[in-house]
Formats: sequence, structure tokens, C-alpha cells
Amino acid sequence: MVLTLKDFKKFKPLRPTYALFGWPLDHTMSPELHAQLFNAANVDADYLAIAVKPEELEAAINLAKEKLQGINLTIPHKKAVIDLLDAIDPSAMDLHSVNTVQFKNGEAIGYNTDIFGFASTLEKDGIELKNKKTLVIGYGGASTVMAYHCAKSKANLYITGRSLNKAYKLKNELKASIPSAKITVCTRKQIPKDVEVVINGTPLGMYPKEEKKPLYFLPRKTKYVFDVIYNPPKTSTMKLAKHDVQTRNGIYMLVMQAAAAQTIWNNTQFESSVFDSIARRVLAQMAAKRLKEKYNKDNLVICGFMGSGKTTIGKKLARFMGLKHIDTDAYIEKKEGRSISDIFASDGEQTFRELETKYLREICQMKGVVISLGGGAVLKPENVQIIKNNGYLIHLNTPFYRILKNLEGSSTRPLIDKSKDRIIEIRKLYNGRKHTYRSVPDCSVCSPRLSELLDRLLESI
Repeated sequence: MVLTLKDFKKFKPLRPTYALFGWPLDHTMSPELHAQLFNAANVDADYLAIAVKPEELEAAINLAKEKLQGINLTIPHKKAVIDLLDAIDPSAMDLHSVNTVQFKNGEAIGYNTDIFGFASTLEKDGIELKNKKTLVIGYGGASTVMAYHCAKSKANLYITGRSLNKAYKLKNELKASIPSAKITVCTRKQIPKDVEVVINGTPLGMYPKEEKKPLYFLPRKTKYVFDVIYNPPKTSTMKLAKHDVQTRNGIYMLVMQAAAAQTIWNNTQFESSVFDSIARRVLAQMAAKRLKEKYNKDNLVICGFMGSGKTTIGKKLARFMGLKHIDTDAYIEKKEGRSISDIFASDGEQTFRELETKYLREICQMKGVVISLGGGAVLKPENVQIIKNNGYLIHLNTPFYRILKNLEGSSTRPLIDKSKDRIIEIRKLYNGRKHTYRSVPDCSVCSPRLSELLDRLLESI
């Protein structure tokens, strides 16, 4: 829930409390993110999202001094807050941007942790900027931070955007802090073709206007694309990249800057393994929001061939997204009081398919569930319609060799268990269904690795 300034005036903290100030804040993930970091560090604290209009910032800061231990700031407050602070960290002063404030001994002290988040992201991806032609798109708060780090890292930096005057202003600010920096302002048409690193710091492509993009195509020698946007997780700029180009959205940067803010507030130290886990959980929680906000669906439904990992992935997704998981085959067995194999053996496949449709109607009327379908559920158009009324349908396009490996030793697959040559029968069944699997879902994801498949599935929503 996002509070207004009026709500904040009435708010009385029950424990140490922190907050995010911004305008607007409809789609922020910061409360969920900081809650997870507090939990990882065993810190008993609360975190609020407060929608603060530009003209309300001074009043909000004065209230925060009384009620909070610290705040984060996002658009449009990162520069405006500077005049309201008692002290500013030197790096934040160089950047002319503050995203973290600590209230200590009656003073408000400003920092910038975005630069740590960005530097940590590049380090994670193994990106070395020294002497590389690097393009930063934009000149706002995020772009300023990233351009500053690029300049400090001795990149051959190019800055572009809609307003060349603002781009030149950023160049001059950077040169004042880093006189030796190599910085060129250019129009989009002047971007060198041999730029290797492309960094988007603009909001172009952010939900709900996901089709917007700052560039129409990438320089042909691009090797790495970073987009500060994380909603959607695969941005319009990232989609411009070829398959062999490494890409990254802003979620990991978001996690790292938040962790750095908690270190400032509470001297909290985190194990490095925490960050990947939290980044995935943030991605999953955002996927749950997008499921409702973008697609107007309550459920996530997974289809695919037997042995493709639908149940395993479904359980993990449900846990990360905070939803309930239902395996349709298990649901049918519980309702009927007998196994799928027994239903096939005694009543035949047609009876099973009729039961499958009956129970799909029940399951798909529920809300907030991840549903793992049986392998043949989507072969029936009626079932697909039932599923899509309230569900976003994703196909697990698991490689066939991985399916064979997963089916080794299985004795609960009635369509193949009686076959003398299981591999031939599996291949025949797979070939007969693969067109349907690829034609009926809202999207399809593929990876032989479970962890990678999970991330790709979340990013596809």
C-alpha cells in the first residue's frame, strides 16, 4: 500500500521505520525488497512507500526527521532533496544526486547508493569498462550515477538523449568532478557503430508504456546492454539485443543499492548469496503484480509434455510468488480417490479427459494459484478456453533429451508405461503434441537448467 502525505502525518511508528519518497509510486517494489533484506539481517523494522509530490518534499522531510530512521528517494526528488539536508556524502555531492538519507542526532545526512548498485551489477556480469566505448542514454538521476561510474572507470563515454543541452550539462558536471574523463555528447544518429556497452537510464519502456524505447536499434558491435528499468523485466531496449549479447535489467542494481542503504542505516552486512535469492524473489513478486495489472489474470498456468518439469517449476514459482500451487493430476486423484493410472486402466482415457475438464473448471475459478497441468490438458480446446479465462498460460519447452532423462524410471505414465519401446512411444507422443504446445500458450520458455528456466519464466510475464 502506498501512503499519501496526509496518511504519513497520521502515521505513528511502532518500531524502527524507513520509507521511500517518490512521485508517483504506483509500481514500486521497495517495501517488499527491504522487508526481505530486514528479514535476512534479522532486523525488526518496517518500510513504507509514501507518495510525495514535489511541492510536498520539504514537509515530508521534516516529518521524516520526527518519525523515521531513514529514507530512500526516487524520481523526482534525488536532486531537490539536497537543499533540505544538513550534510552530504562527497560522492553524492559529486553526483548532485541523493537516494538515501540517514537521520542521526537530529541531522539529515544524504548518500547515494545507486552507484554501488550499478558498480556491483557490472562486477557480477564481468563487465570491464576501461577504454571501452560506452553509451549512456539519458541525463537524469539514474543516468548521472551510471555515467559518473563509467567516467571514473575510464570508459570512452558517449551520452545521448532527446535534449543535447541537458546532455552537455551532464558532461560538464562530470568533467568538473573528473577532469580526465573522455566524454562525448552525440545525437542518436552520431552514436558510433563500435560502441560495446549500452546503458539505458531513461524511463522509456517502463510499464505501462512498454513499447517505448530510447533507441530503434543497437550499435552493431554491442556486447552488453544494461537497462535500469525492471518493470517489465525484459525491456524494449534489451529486446533489441541479439541472442549472443549479454543483457541485464535493473533488479540486481535495485537489490544492491537497497542493501547498501541498510548498511548505512544499521551497519548491516549481508552474505553475498543473499542477493541472488532476494533478486529472484523481487522478480517473482513483480511477476505476481504484472499478472494482475498487465494481463488482468489471477492465475499462472504451466503446460508442457510429461517430464518437462511442470510440477517442480510450479511449486518453486508458487513459493517465490507467494501463491498457492495446484497440480491438476494430484487434484484429480484426491477428488476421485484413485490414481490416474487406475482411472486409465478401469475407465479409459476418454473418461479421464472428461474428469480433467470437470476439475479444471473448479481449479480455474480459484484466484492466486499456480497451476501445473497434466501433459494432455491443452489438447482439448475447451480446456484451453477454461484456463485462459482467468489464467496466463506458459509452455515449458523443455529439450527432448531432458524430458527423456526426467522420465527414466517413471512407472506412473499410463500412455507410455505399457509400451515395449518407451523411447519410440515417447517420441511419437511428443511429436504429435508439440505443435499444440507451441500454438496455444501466451508464451513459451526453454532452458535445460532448472534455475535458469525459473528466471526465464518469471521474466516472460
